[in-house]
Amino acid sequence: MSPIESPLRVGKIPYANLYPVYRSLEQILPPGSVTFVEGHPRELNRMLREGTLDVSPSSSIEYACHPDRYLLVPEISIAARERVMSVLLLSNRPLDALPEGSIAMTEASDSSVVLLEIMVRRFLRRENPLVRSPLPPEEALKRYPACLAIGDAAIRASLGRVAPFVTDMGSWWRRETGKPFVFALWIVSRAAAETKGPALRSFVRTLLSAKTLARESISEDAGIPIGPDWIPVDFRRDYWDNLSYDLSPDEREGLTLFYGLAAGIGRIPGAPALRFLIPS
Repeated sequence: MSPIESPLRVGKIPYANLYPVYRSLEQILPPGSVTFVEGHPRELNRMLREGTLDVSPSSSIEYACHPDRYLLVPEISIAARERVMSVLLLSNRPLDALPEGSIAMTEASDSSVVLLEIMVRRFLRRENPLVRSPLPPEEALKRYPACLAIGDAAIRASLGRVAPFVTDMGSWWRRETGKPFVFALWIVSRAAAETKGPALRSFVRTLLSAKTLARESISEDAGIPIGPDWIPVDFRRDYWDNLSYDLSPDEREGLTLFYGLAAGIGRIPGAPALRFLIPS
């Protein structure tokens, strides 16, 4: 990158699920090449859409809402092949015994709320209203029969046993479809690709190297899985075992199915083609 070029603006989700990738990125990125902009997924979606980010891990549904504005980084996602452990439907009763009241949903996510709508409408065959709520899970469950939590809030709620019933959204999706679920993709602004193409391609190569390094370093020499200290070691070990950073044919099939079902409930016009920024 030449001295006159501004750093790439790269979104940063401050959740445990991306801890290994950002940790690796910060080790190998050239100094001054990027500016990280922190925000939860829905905030980063908006900034990417408005052109204030060049590339970001963002909700997979965001790409499907505006495929003409974006390209994807190949070979990388945030996905669950079985359990996800950080996208949870917390409830006071079992799913098949939920009352007809509204279900609260996090304000921090877009993909997970569409996933919940698909699961409730198509597979649970319920018409409960789904409402966004700023309340933390323990407060939401005092007002609503169930609430959807994501990221660190979901992990803390699980560890704190704030709900008598916990449905892992990755497991539920897998049980009904047999496919992995792709919660987030690394999305590139097409406008940025036109004006910052070489810098973005260089970043993509570094990101894919960081993915490999992250996977290799998930277990440290001492046998203690990396991650925030507030998460117990055994939980971390299971978490990393279940998390996928890949975008293999299996993940792509799950993503395409998700898009088709999202279109079926009117959340997107249709399942878009997956178009990538090639790093070569």
